Amino acid sequence: MNLSHGERYGWMVVQVTGEVDITGVAALRERLLRLIADGCDRVVIDISRVAFCDSTGFAVLVATRRLLVARGGRLRLVLPGHDAHVRKVLSAFGIEKLFEVHDSTEEALADHREASARTATRVPKQRSATSTSTN
Repeated sequence: MNLSHGERYGWMVVQVTGEVDITGVAALRERLLRLIADGCDRVVIDISRVAFCDSTGFAVLVATRRLLVARGGRLRLVLPGHDAHVRKVLSAFGIEKLFEVHDSTEEALADHREASARTATRVPKQRSATSTSTN
């Protein structure tokens, strides 16, 4: 299992690749807990490139969601394609009922990306310069 993370549009995006099973799940749990402890309250976990996820991986996702919600945060999940075995297994666990599920990181961040673009393209109001003289 490989993990990477970075901030995009105010969300921490954690990319997970490989297999999420009992041998590597501790690293995933520790990384997510560290990010939340460091103040991340909006997290996207992208598991679209995960080839295998067992119940221990699912348990980490659920525990992370609970922790974030308890702190007023949000968790979005990016799943593999609809025909992928991992998605089918996670769907059997009811993943779509527990998480905000998306098909891509771009989709998961779309509402915030658009908001950032609108904010960045706004032209600030001109302030009228008035001088005061002290005669």
